[in-house]
Amino acid sequence: MSRPASPDPKLLAPPHKNAETIHGAAPAASPKDKTAEGPRTPLVVSPEEAGQKLLQFLQRRLGREVPGSALLRIIRTGEVRVDGGRKKPFFRLAAGQEVRVPPLSRALNASNPVEATAETAPGMSMPSLELLFESPGYVAVLKPAGLCSHAGTRHKDSVADRLKALYAGAAFAPVLTHRLDKDTSGILLAAKTYAELRRLNDLFASRGVAKTYLAWVDGAWPGKGPEMMEDQLDRLDLAQGQADRKKVLAAADGEGKTARAEVRPVLRKRQATLLLVRLMTGRTHQIRVQLSLRGHPVISDAVYGRKVRGVPMLLHALCLRLPERALFAAPEWTGPFALPEKIIGQLRASLIPEQTASPAPE
Repeated sequence: MSRPASPDPKLLAPPHKNAETIHGAAPAASPKDKTAEGPRTPLVVSPEEAGQKLLQFLQRRLGREVPGSALLRIIRTGEVRVDGGRKKPFFRLAAGQEVRVPPLSRALNASNPVEATAETAPGMSMPSLELLFESPGYVAVLKPAGLCSHAGTRHKDSVADRLKALYAGAAFAPVLTHRLDKDTSGILLAAKTYAELRRLNDLFASRGVAKTYLAWVDGAWPGKGPEMMEDQLDRLDLAQGQADRKKVLAAADGEGKTARAEVRPVLRKRQATLLLVRLMTGRTHQIRVQLSLRGHPVISDAVYGRKVRGVPMLLHALCLRLPERALFAAPEWTGPFALPEKIIGQLRASLIPEQTASPAPE
């Protein structure tokens, strides 16, 4: 796994000292092992998996080779037993419970086969991810621009798939708790236990995580101090096959959803401005749309502005502040958009002052 070039020990805890042992403790079962005959011994619910619904548990344990419709059928017909008893698909499991699954060949024969994906293709190695921080409950990764958060029909590689490969054999493969647009870089969190997944999902939903971004925008931003951007936005789903199948527009009066973000200029060039943006709401493409509506689209945003050849979209998730910890990762922009170390230091000090104070003299 790759590591940050110059990690700050005050900010970034290193990955677990036994990361290789943990991540590679047990090889993933082959599709034949998981589908043709089914497990010969009960599946024991680990502490990390506790709280999951029965259907979720089986989907994660058995993988995409077994369609959800097949799992629902064998659960509802009583072929799946939990501690010897029948349970409904949405029964929540406790640590230590035993789940017995019958041979799955009949269930698979009754369903359409599932196309292999990036993480299941035999002989295919998965690229690595840069880990910023790891705790018993979650891991923070640095997503590069151009990589999807989740795989889709057009993109097989993703942060989610790389995490599954990196943590192959873990009792609970890390699950992303939020997402970034494909061309946005920055910090993403993934939960390593089901209990932590629910906690982080609740925090994001209740706006208990402060999210701060950096963006280079076209033109000279007119304001000098912090100002609030507020708009009503509507999402437009585009036709299949278009370059971007969703786009967000300004809504008509009295319609749409409110989008709010605070913006402050940090650095000015002749034809560009570096902005610090703090999200108050989490709408699709929000920062990109709101800046574009004001005539200052993010540089190299092909959907809401114009693509610049050889330049990635210059939008970066800079800082996430959770109740217990703040995470900070500067963008790796190059050329005329590279950030001076002085600016990075000032941003770090303003966003996480408690973690950047000078140590007391001995």
